[in-house]
Amino acid sequence: MFRGRRGRLTAGLLLLEALVAVQSLVVATILPDIRRDLGMVELYGLVFAASSLATIASIPITGRAVDALGSRRVLPPVLFLFTGGLLVAATAPAMPVLLVGQFLIGAGGGGLYALSLGTVAKAFPDRLRPRVMALLATMWILPGLFGPPFAAFAATTVGWRWAFAAPLPLVLTGWALIAPALDVVPSPEGGRDTHLQLRWPLQLMVGAGLFLTAITIVRPWALGVVALGAAVGIPALRRIVPEGTFLAAPGRPAAAASAFLLSAGFLAMDAFLTLMLTDVRGLTLGQASVAITAASVAWAIGSLWQSGRADRVALPRLLRVGTLLVLVGQVAVTVTLVQSVPLVWAFAGWALVGVGMGISFPTIPLATMRVSEAGEESGQLSSVLLLDFLGVAAGAGLAGGAVATSEAFGEPLAWGIAGAFAIGLAALLVLLWTAGRIPDRPPDDPPPTP
Repeated sequence: MFRGRRGRLTAGLLLLEALVAVQSLVVATILPDIRRDLGMVELYGLVFAASSLATIASIPITGRAVDALGSRRVLPPVLFLFTGGLLVAATAPAMPVLLVGQFLIGAGGGGLYALSLGTVAKAFPDRLRPRVMALLATMWILPGLFGPPFAAFAATTVGWRWAFAAPLPLVLTGWALIAPALDVVPSPEGGRDTHLQLRWPLQLMVGAGLFLTAITIVRPWALGVVALGAAVGIPALRRIVPEGTFLAAPGRPAAAASAFLLSAGFLAMDAFLTLMLTDVRGLTLGQASVAITAASVAWAIGSLWQSGRADRVALPRLLRVGTLLVLVGQVAVTVTLVQSVPLVWAFAGWALVGVGMGISFPTIPLATMRVSEAGEESGQLSSVLLLDFLGVAAGAGLAGGAVATSEAFGEPLAWGIAGAFAIGLAALLVLLWTAGRIPDRPPDDPPPTP
């Protein structure tokens, strides 16, 4: 993995992952401070959803673009979007402008994600892919250790805006390191159709945006917007995802459905964890950031454990093990909404969630890579990645709707967060069933060694 030109490619992919990891963890940490500064708590969940909505469009577009045009031509516009989002978020005077910044960050980050995993599928053999995926997960360790504390320090000293501005020099550094390494990726075959279908990803983004925005607004007219969003988004989604995804049919459809459920279950709690710890249980932002840091380290540990077993243990079994750990950990966090329950349950539970996500999260794209057709890896993988980020948007948006509804009826914040956590737990329970239907390996491959 670290020899010759492929080694430079590995280093470039790790830098991309670290850059996205820093931004993701920083936003999760400083969002309570942003809410206190900019207000509009009803848009709290949409800060995560805005980023994910842009990703919904950028992932399938980028995946197909990598197949058709090659990684080298796709990287510059993706980095441009990411940089622009950081600048807009850092200078946002109000929460709606911050949502625009998060949208651009999501478009760039989603493109980087699709480009990275598509490159892994094209440039690395199956025996190396689990190790590369594990290395990508370890790139969350240093951001997990230093990102949340840095964000908390910046928010309480120079201001939360610097948490968005600080990563900007890394983008230029990343470009200088990554561009030369992309030569190792096979070039697109001659005669391949270079037409990129933009209609369905953009239509899905609009429909999902209408749906997820309306569920955070507790007004009678919002029900009509919810229905309109579903009417616009569902037909587009059917055009993009593998046939049978809505029923979790065995194979790639089940992998896509599982990606959605895993991300929705995780984000429904992740989006409101720091808010629960600070505004319900009374911790400082710095104290709450310890939970995010611990989960980041645990995630990398789980991914390293998974990488040593992915070629020996059936992938459906690995996904079920990881999902069960996430479920148990989230139950432990949920009970700490009760004031008499020691907060150690929340920190230990969230660390267990990190281990489970480290096992589950890379297992789904690995399963998809094993059954992808040569030359179509990025495009076929992008449909699964799309459902992953749609799950992020749905989990954060639905959880935000639970909190907004609670506030509209004058109920305590803890009740709304409890509803958000319940949404996540329900998604994970369904995932325990779909996990057994994901692909393991092509039919002509031998079974794993016991």
